[in-house]
Amino acid sequence: MISSAETESVLKKSHYSGRVLPIAILVMLSIIWGMAFVAIKYLEPVLNPVNLTLLRWFVASAAFLALAPFLGKMKQKFQMRDLPRLALVSFANVVSYHLTLNFSESSISAGLAVLITSMGPVFILLLSWLFLGERHGKRVILAVAVAFSGAIILSAGSSVGTGSSSIYGILEAVGTAISYSVFAVFSKPLVGKYGAIPLTIWAGLLGTLMLVPLVSGSFIAQVTAMPPDAWISMLYLSLASTVLGYMIFYTLVNRGALSKLAVQLYLIPLVGVLGGVVVLEESITAFTVAGGAAMLTAVAIATGNIRLKNLEKE
Repeated sequence: MISSAETESVLKKSHYSGRVLPIAILVMLSIIWGMAFVAIKYLEPVLNPVNLTLLRWFVASAAFLALAPFLGKMKQKFQMRDLPRLALVSFANVVSYHLTLNFSESSISAGLAVLITSMGPVFILLLSWLFLGERHGKRVILAVAVAFSGAIILSAGSSVGTGSSSIYGILEAVGTAISYSVFAVFSKPLVGKYGAIPLTIWAGLLGTLMLVPLVSGSFIAQVTAMPPDAWISMLYLSLASTVLGYMIFYTLVNRGALSKLAVQLYLIPLVGVLGGVVVLEESITAFTVAGGAAMLTAVAIATGNIRLKNLEKE
């Protein structure tokens, strides 16, 4: 027979692993997604922003098609009245998010891009307040103000270092953050209705179809000229960051690990900035530190990790 002490020890280990394992997986996910910004910048000399988006999603969609028979079954039959919302989610997640991100990294560093796009939770807070009727009080105003203060600081540092053309890259990165927030907010009802992983698969496939009209003669020319190391970066983006990353994230969501998901909001910018320094030899300036700190503070306010007196009151 198993003694009570042994039973208690097993339960403690199980409880410990149940708490630690999701965080460990989230750390891994944060590394995967943070390094994706570095991989995009690495591919900039090889593929233009449109062709990079096309190839990434063509490869990812091939994987999604392979997974669809096993993981793509929805919780209930799809209702056509949800098609406009699904189309919006697909466009925001696949087309808008990735095109704006890739264009932004053609003129700004990977580290700067990841810091700007970290504003996503702030825009989620704003959109849920505007469209879902969620009451956030003064939190939404403060989070947006702090986030844009950070953006201004980063913009000032970027214009000093690389010229005014980088301002467009910063605005495109802001567009990436907005695209992320649109996807996150408007997919909520669909996730609950049809399931997170099936929605990810079918929204990804629909979004890829939306990209097809962008295929041009340069696509074939650039893809066939890609060296082996560029293909490694592309496979990383398509399979690790897109397919595996989304599967890990939504599996954790389905298992109720939402309270721990905030870990990635802070780790992804850190990994992206450090990855840019180590792999791409990007520099960190005082503007980067100050602006990045403001961005992460805005995220903390938006996610409720910073609580201020009377913040929730109207």
